[in-house]
Amino acid sequence: MIYSTEGIVINNTDYAEADLIVTYLSKDFGLINLFAKSPRKIKSRWGSSFEPLTYSRISFIGREDRLQRVIQSDILESFQTIRENYKLFLKLSEVLKLFLDILPKREPNIELFSLFLNSLFSIKKTQKVENYTIFLKIKTLKILGFLPDFQHCGVCHNRLNGETHYSQGFVICKNCASGRESSQLSQGVVKILSEMSNWSLSYLERVRISEKLLMEIEDFLKNHILSSIRV
Repeated sequence: MIYSTEGIVINNTDYAEADLIVTYLSKDFGLINLFAKSPRKIKSRWGSSFEPLTYSRISFIGREDRLQRVIQSDILESFQTIRENYKLFLKLSEVLKLFLDILPKREPNIELFSLFLNSLFSIKKTQKVENYTIFLKIKTLKILGFLPDFQHCGVCHNRLNGETHYSQGFVICKNCASGRESSQLSQGVVKILSEMSNWSLSYLERVRISEKLLMEIEDFLKNHILSSIRV
């Protein structure tokens, strides 16, 4: 049986002498691994189809319980300018790693696929990446159910008001933080994290976030991913 979909390359891994295992975030099948025959040969017909971030229309064959093989890949957008910009690609690699670490295989999520694709087009246009990577991480965590509740304490469930802390995957109040290993969150971080999870991409593009606040949010997300998702 032949399957067809649109996909964005998340990763590729060398296999044998000239082959690749290519990981896609696909529109209709979610995160999938596909076998690509001989793309590393000098005269390969595949060109740059399997480079990270490349957006293509792909066709593949094989049984679902085995490694399926790509038989066609038509590039719709290469996003080459992003790959060639070291700073942009390095930051986006954090999002790619998050996808690889927490996305379940073969569970389509059109919302996440569209969000990532539209974000790539925006990054290509603006050549800016900081807000987008944070936005993508927060949205991904929310869509998959990993983002903590910023409105209520994760322990006593009372509404958060005033001093707020983070501990072992939960945002908690001052009282519940007593006697627990926790870190205090600034009100700015709590506000942005709570609101950004509901922002649209178009709204994000109109917002300016200070560098200090961006760094605090990045630190929170890094700690949260490590402590609660344990990747």
